[in-house]
Amino acid sequence: MQRSWMLFVSMVLLCASSVRGFDEKDAMAKMMETSEACVGKVGANDVDLQELIKKQPASTYEGKCLRACVMKSFGLLSESGKLDTGAAHEKAKQYTGNDPAKLKLSLEIGDTCAAISVPEDHCEAAEAYGTCFKGEAIKHGLM
Repeated sequence: MQRSWMLFVSMVLLCASSVRGFDEKDAMAKMMETSEACVGKVGANDVDLQELIKKQPASTYEGKCLRACVMKSFGLLSESGKLDTGAAHEKAKQYTGNDPAKLKLSLEIGDTCAAISVPEDHCEAAEAYGTCFKGEAIKHGLM
């Protein structure tokens, strides 16, 4: 089974990265570049970055904000702190290579997580979405 990053990221990047058959190396490189740019913006540190990479829950508020920054950078978290399902669907198409079965599963996971109730705080919302993505990936046997 391939590795996925949950959170986070991105909603669909997170979700799509859970699906077998995408270019994980390319996705991870983009995620790392974006994550490193976000570290300074939100006051995160190396531990926060490592937790993101290892798909662990954020242990600090700054770690949660790191996830929100990454999701916003990918256009997955709107200015209101909610999942942008339109952008998520586009990312799903991009990262599943339009494979119908993988795309369907990716969209299903994304739509399930988009429907959850999240805190108004964008950092807390990003963490909640990441928890949902990871749980759904496990439920579907992707992790």
